[in-house]
Amino acid sequence: MIKQWFLILLLTISLGTFAQNPKRFYKSAVKSLETNQYEEAISQLSHAIKIDATYIDAYVLRAEIYKEIGDLELAVSDYEMATILDSKVVEYFFQAGKINYQIKNYDEALKYLSEAVMLNNTHFQAYQYKSFSHIKLAEYKNGIVAINRALSIKETYLGYYVRGVANDSLQNYQQAITNYKNSIELNSEFKKAFFALTNAYIKNSEIDKALESANSTIERFPKSPSAYEIRSLIYYKMDRLLNAINDLSKIETLVDDHTEVLFKRGMYYFEYNLFQNAKSDFTQVIALSSRNREAIYWRGRANEEMMESRDAVKDYRNYIVLSKRDSNLSVSNIADASRRIYEINREKDTPIVVINTPNINESNNLGVVINANKVLVEGVINDKSKIEYLIINEDTVLVNRDKSFSYLLNITDVDIIEIIVSDIYNNKSSFEYGLFFMENIPPVVRVLTPYTDDNNEMYLDSYDSNLFVHGIVVDDSKIKEIFIDNVRAAYDDSELNPQFSAIVNIENKNSITFRIVDEYDNFTELIYTLNRKRTLISESNPMGKTWVVFIENSDYDVLASLEGPSKDVSTMQKALVNYEIHNFIHKKNMTKSDMERFFSIELRDLVKKNNVNSLLVWYAGHGKFINETGYWLPTDGTVNDEFTYFNINSLKSGMQSYNSYITHTLIVTDACETGPAFYMAMRSSNSEQKCDDTAATKYRSAQVFSSAGYELASDNSQFTKVFAKTLLYNEKACIPIESIVYKVIQATSNNGGQKPLFGKISGFEDENGTFFFVKKP
Repeated sequence: MIKQWFLILLLTISLGTFAQNPKRFYKSAVKSLETNQYEEAISQLSHAIKIDATYIDAYVLRAEIYKEIGDLELAVSDYEMATILDSKVVEYFFQAGKINYQIKNYDEALKYLSEAVMLNNTHFQAYQYKSFSHIKLAEYKNGIVAINRALSIKETYLGYYVRGVANDSLQNYQQAITNYKNSIELNSEFKKAFFALTNAYIKNSEIDKALESANSTIERFPKSPSAYEIRSLIYYKMDRLLNAINDLSKIETLVDDHTEVLFKRGMYYFEYNLFQNAKSDFTQVIALSSRNREAIYWRGRANEEMMESRDAVKDYRNYIVLSKRDSNLSVSNIADASRRIYEINREKDTPIVVINTPNINESNNLGVVINANKVLVEGVINDKSKIEYLIINEDTVLVNRDKSFSYLLNITDVDIIEIIVSDIYNNKSSFEYGLFFMENIPPVVRVLTPYTDDNNEMYLDSYDSNLFVHGIVVDDSKIKEIFIDNVRAAYDDSELNPQFSAIVNIENKNSITFRIVDEYDNFTELIYTLNRKRTLISESNPMGKTWVVFIENSDYDVLASLEGPSKDVSTMQKALVNYEIHNFIHKKNMTKSDMERFFSIELRDLVKKNNVNSLLVWYAGHGKFINETGYWLPTDGTVNDEFTYFNINSLKSGMQSYNSYITHTLIVTDACETGPAFYMAMRSSNSEQKCDDTAATKYRSAQVFSSAGYELASDNSQFTKVFAKTLLYNEKACIPIESIVYKVIQATSNNGGQKPLFGKISGFEDENGTFFFVKKP
């Protein structure tokens, strides 16, 4: 009834356009096809159908064009329309069914293919595609019925193969084996049948026959990776692991993507206890696919078996991180990796609690301010493992990730402080402390530079946004903290009444605040008003605006920490107080990214914005010279990993972007092994220059002075000490760098130390000028 209504509707549409001739458009479409004008032909046929919606030839031809250009969705739609317009043409139903199968509409395919075989019960292809569709829908028994009908009409290798697949899926392995053999008899070049036959033997537990079949397959298809893969599996099932490994190695020579082969071979190596070989294969998989979780996990297992614990833990942790991003992964897999990390790291050392605050005296008593009822207990736990708990006087205390802790303890009516700590392996320690009471007199501050008066007014002699402050603290106790406007000042915390220095940003400020805290938490706060009336930059200074940048790297994450850089920088700051230095920048403990950003962006912007004429960069810390390349070692650098170091070439390329703004550049590197990377050529002579020498002061210079060459420096502190003394004891109005170089080289050579190196910076513009240190008037 619906079909009749639809045909009436189409007839009505056709009558409305009767005046036009659809055949003319059809013929035009055929003409366009002669020159492969597919789009034009489709357009003409669409016009014909618009004129006559029942024009079945137009639908069929348009469907064939759609098939030709790969638009199967539109092709099947036109063939389905053809079946409506003429339900007696078997080819329309067959094409509708076949194309639906091709676009994976298997239920629709079965509907049209069933109609086709009802119209023609000898239509071989219709039965064959009907079988294909049943198998895709896992209707294997119906698939066998359909393919049996096809085979009764015409025996083909594909028909027997399809019947084998259906029997295989129904676990009728013996019938499947017979079917695959029949397929091979009809077509000895059909690879799929060979592979399917071998797999059927494996599933049917006929391993010897499976091996014979695999050998025949390889003999027939010697360059087929799948053939070797199947035989490798058979050898594995036969416990002939070396043969299995050899076949996988053969596959590696036949394919471009080795990922799966390498992983499987790695698993075989692992099972054969060849852990180093397994690790090698898993590592190659990871190199090809860095997020391959399974390869990472099994490389961890191989590392664990070889007692390479650190690498194993690293792999397991990486596996856990990647696995947590996959919601489909079993939690048990993550738990297994976590358990392995836990067991690898198991140790028996008991935790050690180190109290940093408050002070502990020789009698193991904690210092408490007189009349105080609470004390802040701060410290760190030294232990290889994670901390399970920390208890102070029966109170549970939070332990931070870095194993530090901070706790405000009530000491009212308390004589003893008991600390109990346990790590995750139940290794426990306990500590007891008594109490002693301390003075509570606040420290006294005396500012030496810049000049200050009794009204706490500070007089400035520079318009620079950064102010160098130098002073001394007087107190009966040692000093714990010195801050100037939230900037921690540099000082020797082991001295009583220490001197201090800091560089403070005073841009848009009218005052700065000092805060000094002694070891007993007594503190002083002072506010100084900034007086800029005397501010100027000496016009008689031939070097122009001069800045000094100190890079002090001493506290390293992995590398050995240093004590020298902090003292050296402080020494140089004091030595330069009486010279025309208009700004000090002091950078401490810089990471690689910190150094790259500072020299490429931050310092560039500061130099340009402030019209800096002369720039001294002083580096104190670890250095390296590897493969003709020099490095400054950032605090996050790791051992023997050049990628984590700061390349001298990066420093030079960063500074070259603003070198044209600077007349004089001087780099002093008080670090081992870095000097050779800077030099373009040594200067021909080190004759002393004069401040009134226009060629020396106005012409560009780019110089570097290094404390050591290719080998480790034997006494870096001597280098800085002599450099600073030469500045301090200089009685002339200015002193050129050459004079300082001469003094330093003479002193270090006399003491048997390595001879420092002085020369030009390669790649920088240098006109044989020089860097002068000009005294304040």
